[in-house]
Amino acid sequence: MESFQPVIAAFYLVFGGVFLFLAYLIIRDNPGQRLNRTAGLMLFFAALGPIFLALGTIIKPNVDAGAPFEDSALYNLHYLWEFFFPAFLLFSLAYPIDRLSSIKRQRLRYLIFLPYAFHLMLVLFFKNPEWMLDLLEFESGEGLKSIILEPLSYALKWVILGFSLLLSSEQILFAIINVLYAIFAVGIMIRGTMLIANDQVRKQTIYFTGGIALAVLLYISAFSIPAVFAGNISNILQTLLMVAGLLIGGGTITLSVVRQQFLDVRLIIRQSLVYTVTSGILVGLYVLLIGLGGKAISAYFGGETTIINIAFIVAALILFQPINTRLDNLIKKLFIKGGSDYRHVLEEISRRLITTLDQEQLKRMIEDILRSSVLVERVFFVLYDDKLKEYALLPSEGFPNRVIIDRKDLFLGGVNQLNSPALMGMLTIYKEGSRLAAEIDKRRVEIILPLKDANHLLGFLAMTGKSTGFKYNPDDMAFLGVIANQLVTSLTNARLYADSLEKQRLDEEMSMARQIQLDLLPKNPPAGDNFTIATYSIPSRIIGGDFYDFIPIDSNGRFGMVIADASGKGMPAALMVAQIQATLRSEIGNSRDISRILFNVNKHVAASSSSEKYATLFYGEFDKHECVFRYANAGHNYPILVRADGSYEYLSEGGMIIGAFAGASFTCAEVILKENDLIFFYTDGVSEAMNDNDEEYGDQRIREFVVTHRNMDPEKIIQGILNDIRNFDRSDPPRDDTTVVVLKVCTGR
Repeated sequence: MESFQPVIAAFYLVFGGVFLFLAYLIIRDNPGQRLNRTAGLMLFFAALGPIFLALGTIIKPNVDAGAPFEDSALYNLHYLWEFFFPAFLLFSLAYPIDRLSSIKRQRLRYLIFLPYAFHLMLVLFFKNPEWMLDLLEFESGEGLKSIILEPLSYALKWVILGFSLLLSSEQILFAIINVLYAIFAVGIMIRGTMLIANDQVRKQTIYFTGGIALAVLLYISAFSIPAVFAGNISNILQTLLMVAGLLIGGGTITLSVVRQQFLDVRLIIRQSLVYTVTSGILVGLYVLLIGLGGKAISAYFGGETTIINIAFIVAALILFQPINTRLDNLIKKLFIKGGSDYRHVLEEISRRLITTLDQEQLKRMIEDILRSSVLVERVFFVLYDDKLKEYALLPSEGFPNRVIIDRKDLFLGGVNQLNSPALMGMLTIYKEGSRLAAEIDKRRVEIILPLKDANHLLGFLAMTGKSTGFKYNPDDMAFLGVIANQLVTSLTNARLYADSLEKQRLDEEMSMARQIQLDLLPKNPPAGDNFTIATYSIPSRIIGGDFYDFIPIDSNGRFGMVIADASGKGMPAALMVAQIQATLRSEIGNSRDISRILFNVNKHVAASSSSEKYATLFYGEFDKHECVFRYANAGHNYPILVRADGSYEYLSEGGMIIGAFAGASFTCAEVILKENDLIFFYTDGVSEAMNDNDEEYGDQRIREFVVTHRNMDPEKIIQGILNDIRNFDRSDPPRDDTTVVVLKVCTGR
């Protein structure tokens, strides 16, 4: 065992140094935080134990035999380390639940150090009381001096002897006190862990509490329990227990700080800790390797080999830096690269945010990220609602109602002034009279995170304090700023994706509506031995407001034909067309005359729609046996009746447009068709086609074309005039719905 004493002493010194370094880092990171101060105090006293053990291991073999090391003042100073137990109890009152703030008289908490201060005084002053007794010896005499001093000296001697007797059992007494302090501290920490709601903080606390409790248990198993029960334990087992306790305790604290965000220590501090620990480990291995290597070389060559030893040392120095770098990177990868490393978190979430296009999923993802990485207790979302054209405070746990915010809200204007995360205190001047500020205050918000693109405020995140009770540090604020930029991009992508889905849905609905509209149009026009009908209709959009129809009236071959154009375009016009078509078919089925049919259609449409919704309509009835065409024109483009000899007339008799006035009346007229006469029906998409010079195609061109080509078949007439219009107006698709119907009589009566 004695041959391992230098190694054990070095081990103790390393861990004592690590504890001191941890205490320094934790206090330096946030000296204003009570928890950091109590943790630093606990680690400082924890460091004294292994340091004094190492000093004792080094010094004890070198003291004079006549002056036992255990009786020296230096040895007695190691009792300072026992202040770890009251410091541990004080720490447990602050972590994980702060109970110290509820103590009215804050100085009373330091009373837990009193037994250990008494113990230190006891071992320093009363372990060798002879020198104190010698001071109290003086010659007896007479007078007032003798009367006062002799009883006082006598009493003090008994006090000193009493303390000396107490000293004989101090190890057992303070071993019991140490055990009790440890039990109370661990119990308080376990109780506090059960009260934590945040999963990340609970995980951190369980990890830390378990490791520290196990380390303390190993120590009291090595020293306190044997002292209480006057048991004997071998030096080897005692050393092993102590080494295991230091490894577990030091490892728990180090990993808690580095990986579990214990005490909310910033990343730069955690990295410096990793670098120091790895460098310390490597230096220890380096020194051990130099020593063992030197001995091995000397043994091999049978004596001192200075040149070879120097070469060996130089080679080790050359390898030191690259090995240290690799070891440092490895430990960083294993322990720092995780949920507590903001850079790693950003790498992970950037891919997830970009590929997440659902706003609800984005909301849940951001909540999870902020709770696990920054340890935010609650997150609230205020986002712009595209449908409402207002901002909305979204529902959350404990606040189930959605709150609509006026865009002119003063607090919202204040948020719009921000370009980075800000504390609520920076927005105080914007709170007066603000409903949004009142709602935010109800939620105990501390941080506002604006979400802005180049031109607009998309909303903001409102965050409460941290679950750990710590304040937001500069690393947190920088991380939140990057998160905000990522979220703005994701929200924009989600909005564009939602718009594309909405457009796709509308396109599908429009396609379905187009198909329904096509199904409402006649598949084939009526045909007879003495007449031919050709048709053409195309909307300017997927669906349109033009329509035509052929409706059988009786078994004698008489049928009605209609061409109409509803105001507007797209779905509203198509719905009106469907309404008119259904009403018209119903009225024709009742066998009324044409004037009455249009009167009822107009009355129904006017009653069921606003005055801005109207349609032009032409309705006629053709008797193929008599070749008589009876009609009424409700404000529609005048159909052109072209005779075989080239003469023409307009079918204009009727009344006003459909749907504008409920009481409008209509008149009808009739024409007799002869061989090779034709009627050209069309909507304003034909006459109002416009060229690049803003000239309309016009009714005159239509008439001239039809008159010129009257001897052609109806299909060729339609195809010809459409080609002429396309050459005139090259708009694609056409600016307006276009419908043409041609009725031509082939054989005379």
